[in-house]
Amino acid sequence: MEEERESAPVTNPHPVECEECKSNPWKYKCPGCSIRTCSLPCVNSHKQRTACNGKRSFNHVLPLSQFDDNLLLSDYNMLEDVKRFAESARRMRQSLCGYSHFKLPVPLKNLRRAAASRRTKIHFLSNGMSKREKNQTYYNNR
Repeated sequence: MEEERESAPVTNPHPVECEECKSNPWKYKCPGCSIRTCSLPCVNSHKQRTACNGKRSFNHVLPLSQFDDNLLLSDYNMLEDVKRFAESARRMRQSLCGYSHFKLPVPLKNLRRAAASRRTKIHFLSNGMSKREKNQTYYNNR
């Protein structure tokens, strides 16, 4: 039984050579589609051939078995960028409009007031956002 295990060929799950030119060992991996390339000409050739933008899709879900430290760092950087954009938008809205919150219709103000009385803070999306239009939450004053 041990002899059978030793005779089985060991296959590498990842190719050793560049997936674009197939002549040199790969050095780089595309964040967008994980194709392994060896040089800048191969990267450019890959982007032109596949119309890949070279950026990782943030809504792509990976199984936990494929999750590693690089993906964790990438997710953390994405969250930091989102936080920076949100804070910048809040500051700009505050400087332009003089207030940092959106003007809410009366039913949503009632919902916010009722939630606040229960020590719950509600954040609303701005008008025109698809999730806000789909949201059916309301407060019945009775």
